[in-house]
Amino acid sequence: MPAGSSCFGRIHARLPALLLCAVCWWSSAAWAQYQNPGPPTEPEAPAPGTSPDRPRFSVDATLQLGESGQPTVRLDYRMSRSELLFERTPPAGYHAGYEVRVIFFREKKERQVAGDTYTHELRAITYAETKQRGEDITDHLDFTMPPAKYRIEVAVTDLVAERTSATAIPFEVPAGSPGLVWFSDLTLGTVGPEAGASTEDRFVANPARRYGDNIVSLAVAGEIFDRRTTGADPSYHLYYKVASETGQQVAAGDTTFARASGRTPFQLRPRLSEMGAGAYRITVALNVPPSPGQKDGKNATIRRDKSFEVEQSKATLGFASSQSVEVLRYIATREENDEIGRLKDEEARKAYWDIFWKRRDPTPDTPENEARDAFYQRVQYANQHFSTGGPGWRSDMGRIYIVFGRPDEVVRNPFNFDRPPEEIWYYYRDHRTFVFVDHGGFGRYELPPGQ
Repeated sequence: MPAGSSCFGRIHARLPALLLCAVCWWSSAAWAQYQNPGPPTEPEAPAPGTSPDRPRFSVDATLQLGESGQPTVRLDYRMSRSELLFERTPPAGYHAGYEVRVIFFREKKERQVAGDTYTHELRAITYAETKQRGEDITDHLDFTMPPAKYRIEVAVTDLVAERTSATAIPFEVPAGSPGLVWFSDLTLGTVGPEAGASTEDRFVANPARRYGDNIVSLAVAGEIFDRRTTGADPSYHLYYKVASETGQQVAAGDTTFARASGRTPFQLRPRLSEMGAGAYRITVALNVPPSPGQKDGKNATIRRDKSFEVEQSKATLGFASSQSVEVLRYIATREENDEIGRLKDEEARKAYWDIFWKRRDPTPDTPENEARDAFYQRVQYANQHFSTGGPGWRSDMGRIYIVFGRPDEVVRNPFNFDRPPEEIWYYYRDHRTFVFVDHGGFGRYELPPGQ
């Protein structure tokens, strides 16, 4: 958990069917305030296992081996502090609270078989602390489950705002025996400064599995479980490769880890840099020598893989996909939009992308293009904070943020009595005001048609 947060309750119980409702009280909206948009931090765009509603969070499931050697389902979750409503606590300070509810359903019979509830609290001394960025809430939950196919429902309730969001993950615990050598599922995350870490060695899970500029900090964590008492090498040789959704390999490598007693945790750093926006998959393989007495005498190969996505950011500048060019329409002139509409292939898009930004380079005699870098910083922020079922840059909030930047003032009215929740952005320097309305009550703030 980040600094300033602590767990005040943890309830372990088999849950009844009614598990997705809020259970706390709301005192006075006048004393509460959501954080205003700030500088870009970590990506939080919807992906499988990510809730599109507020409080938005992401969760990923992996199969591990518990201390007893039994298969364990690990749920890593992550949520920005800005997703929670902070309430003033007289005589001083602010607090927010959230509840995580997990339910396991058998996939075929739709029968609830397990569930737990976890409650946490965050406190801040000053209002400025409630707006701190780069302090995402990260934690994990472990469940020992019998072999079966499950649907895992995860719900997070903002206990101050009394608002609940939820998502579901299909997951299977295999029936086969782990064997003498077993390889856990892969956990994707980041290592180093991009993870908000104080040292280069700290790993922070990224359950959304979406990356922007922090693609250079992508890391893969796992564990090798080895019960062999004889015939085991003193080290493990791991191979990895990263490929695009079309199968094109973009990175590959191998490394050796010293074997530990029983369990050997590992981390891999693919050292990715410039990549095109899109879907990718990383595969990690371990060659296991034959056991004593094995007839064929051949090595066995254990493989694990995991998918992830790269979003529009400065890390994708060298790749002119159709999406890379489409986002330029927000700042393009009418003539340029017509030109964009006539682009047919990758080569044409790349050539036009270069021309487009050369026109806007305030310092053409230097290798930097400040206008381009500022634009993609806004695109990345939009993807991080305004994604509601699709890329953040396509949303109304994302579009306005990309075009006009950070608002001078934001007023949020989440608890109107006679109209839907609304959020008002004021740009005093441009004499502009934008009123976003959440008509459905699910965190999808939109502008009136035509605006």
